[in-house]
Amino acid sequence: MSIAFAEAAVKLSNLDDENLQEALNKKELDFYRNCKNLPESIARRFHEINLLPRWEEAEKRVKIIEDRMTNMKCPDGSVEEDRFEILAELLDKACQAFEIWDEHKERKIPYGHRLVLEARLLESIKDAFDLIENTIDDFNRIGGDRDAANIERQVRSSS
Repeated sequence: MSIAFAEAAVKLSNLDDENLQEALNKKELDFYRNCKNLPESIARRFHEINLLPRWEEAEKRVKIIEDRMTNMKCPDGSVEEDRFEILAELLDKACQAFEIWDEHKERKIPYGHRLVLEARLLESIKDAFDLIENTIDDFNRIGGDRDAANIERQVRSSS
């Protein structure tokens, strides 16, 4: 952790809860990559004020995605069904991050380490959810075109 980052973190920690929450909400999750060695009191506060609410937001987002996927109609054996199954598998993989978090949230892990690890899990969830939602948004554009579906897979896996 650089001295400049440590000083910035201490400045942030001096804010009242509302202003700290507002400031941390503006930060991308990769902000937490440098927090491993933060003092325990600062790291704990960042965790409670910003990361815990982000977990709640992610849980709400998964329910929205599940609802959207439940409403999708895909003919049996179709390209659409294949694409849907891939989306469902990706959603299952992303949701494994919730299981990892659940298994570790009661462990005695230093809060600086917890910030780094949980932020990485949340980044993975966010990336997967973004990909799923973008694919759902474009789902009908491709329809039953197998070549277009293969190209979509290649493009999305390379990004």
